[in-house]
Parts: sequence; structure tokens; C-alpha cells
Amino acid sequence: MELGIRLSAVAGMVQKANMDSSVGCLADIGCDHGLISIALVQNGMADRMIACDINKGPLAHAARNIEAAGLSDKIELRLGDGFAPVKKGECSGAVIAGLGGPLGLRILYDGREVIRDYRQIVFQVQSKLALVRHLLSRWGFKTEEELMVSEDGKFYPIMRLLPPHKSDFYETEIPDFDAFLDTEEAELLRGNSDYICSCTYGQQLLEAKSPALLIFLGREEERLLGIVEKLEKSGEDNKERLAEIFEEIDTLMLAKWKLQGQ
Repeated sequence: MELGIRLSAVAGMVQKANMDSSVGCLADIGCDHGLISIALVQNGMADRMIACDINKGPLAHAARNIEAAGLSDKIELRLGDGFAPVKKGECSGAVIAGLGGPLGLRILYDGREVIRDYRQIVFQVQSKLALVRHLLSRWGFKTEEELMVSEDGKFYPIMRLLPPHKSDFYETEIPDFDAFLDTEEAELLRGNSDYICSCTYGQQLLEAKSPALLIFLGREEERLLGIVEKLEKSGEDNKERLAEIFEEIDTLMLAKWKLQGQ
């Protein structure tokens, strides 16, 4: 069973779990059909996997795939939200892939007691990347590596994170997570241009002069300029929206300048 480009890159970002201890096990959070778990065991990157999903349908599909791969004794399926089905100390790391950014952040926050001692979290989310990078930094996560891949015309940043052992901001109780995200997004936008650029496009991708990121920036530039053209031709008062778009374009052009080393 072959993985696509995105999932292959996610699996390739995983470092080998510690087989010399009881934590040669990784958690696959939001496992969907179980393909990542199967690949990591088959490739020898994990001795065992705990594959979790909040929905019964994907778990049933995953069970069939795992049985067909002959790995039912190596991959345990658990139903539940985020890290709720995983006990502290059961795993040495996790994979979280294919989710929206706000949901991925909530899962990291809700699971903070479980993941405190993890050696790696491979994290691939698909929206609100600037907010994601901003909060990961604020919470004390270390981004050990980040890359970007393209599949079917879409672009996917993939990060390997090291969770904070101690972070007062990360451990503070958040009564309304959606409101918290809104507040943090406003805080992000008050940052200087370099910080906003780094959060929006990824400091490691910029420093590595990622070819995929350069292609992505070119497409984003075309998209944003197309929006500007439509707004200017509409005959309506779009000053506020145009100002927002021009700010996005300024950030994008700064990223291109950094990538091209000018």
C-alpha cells in the first residue's frame, strides 16, 4: 500500500523511536485509515503504534488495512479525541497529520501532560500556518526541522517538533480556546514585518531556500494580485480589504527577497 507524496514526507520526517526501552511506540493522532502507522512499523521506525481517531468509520477502515498488512499485533487502534486515548509514558512521540491548524493546536494543548516528555512530534496541519508557528513558539515548542512538499497542486509544510518540558504560558488554563486563538492572532499581527514573515512562511523554509516554498510564493502572488484586480474593478468601497491584501503582498515579497538572497 503506497503512500502519496504528502504522507511519504510525513513518514520520512519521523526519527526512529527508541527501541532499547519500553517507548519504542509512537502515537498516530487522527490516524484516518492507518497508512502512516503501517508505514512506520514496516519501515522499522517504530516497534509499535497506537493509532487514534475520533470517528469509528476511519478506525474500521484502518483495522482492515492493518489486518491486510499483517500488523494487528503491532498497531493498536483506539477511539477518542486527540491524545485522550493515550496514557502518559506509553509513547515516545507522535504523528499528527492532515488536520486544520486550530484543531492541531487544540490537540497539542489538551494533550500537554501526555506529550511533555515526547522526543518528537511530526506535525502537518493545513491552515492558519502563521498562527500555528506563532503559538508553537510562544508555547515553547522547538521546531527541529521543517520542509514543504507539493502534491496535486497543493503545498504542505511538515514540522518535527520537540515539546517544552516546562512552559508557564503553555500550561496556563484556557477557558475559551477559540477566543484565545483570536487574541493570539491579533498579537501576531502586531509583530514586526520579519516576525510576521517568519510565522507566515516558516523561518527554516526561508533559511533553507526551499524550492517548493518559492513555487508556492509565486502562485500566492498571482492569487493575491488577482484579488486586487477584482476589488479595484468592482466599483465598491474596498479600501479596508485592499489594505489587508497589500499587507499580505508586502509579507510575501519580503519572503521572496529572503529566499532569493537579495
